[in-house]
Amino acid sequence: MVACRLLLLASGIVIWRRYFSFYFPIEIIRVAAVVHAFAAFVLIVGIIVHIYAALWIKGSIGAMTRGTVTYGWARKHHPRWFKELIGK
Repeated sequence: MVACRLLLLASGIVIWRRYFSFYFPIEIIRVAAVVHAFAAFVLIVGIIVHIYAALWIKGSIGAMTRGTVTYGWARKHHPRWFKELIGK
């Protein structure tokens, strides 16, 4: 996600016609436009999947808002962490 944001920034500067595009040849601008579209697509899909996963996995929203999870949730989603908690 960070790489896509950096690609968006760099390609956006290249294709920004008003200020920067006259510094670059047309071939670079065309490649930057494709990179820009691809990076935006990956970021948007990543955000949608992230939100969907947070809503789909029961207990995730409560964990984010309260900062705690049930023992059952911890055992199912993070078994090594659960064993560490039980061992203490």
